Amino acid sequence: MAPRKKARRPRRARSFSLTNAAFSLGYANILSTGIFGTNVAGFLLGKDSGGYGSSIVSGTGISFQELVGIASGGGSAAGGDLAQIQSNLKDNLPSMLIQSVTLSVTERIFKSVMRRPIANVNRNIVRPLLGNMVRV
Repeated sequence: MAPRKKARRPRRARSFSLTNAAFSLGYANILSTGIFGTNVAGFLLGKDSGGYGSSIVSGTGISFQELVGIASGGGSAAGGDLAQIQSNLKDNLPSMLIQSVTLSVTERIFKSVMRRPIANVNRNIVRPLLGNMVRV
């Protein structure tokens, strides 16, 4: 009888990619703008008269209790209660889909065009300075 093959181990990225983080932030910005009417910084940190600040300092950020309140149908946040959030989502869904598809196409084109320059920067600048934990 033939010996059993070992199960394949899942491959995981061993480093943090700055380009992937930038595109993920773009997707998060599309979602938060379309649903809550504010960008990611405004959603997470809150907005007061002095601009964007820490929710701990200004007290205007969205807390966990507010998120639970929104999910249960009450409460308010940057975009309002659940009915307002549903209305925003219904109104902004076509725009959000177009923005997401555009960002996806842009991401693919950018990564294919910039593959060699980014590899050069990673190999010659980033890896000697930061090691294998961060890449562009």
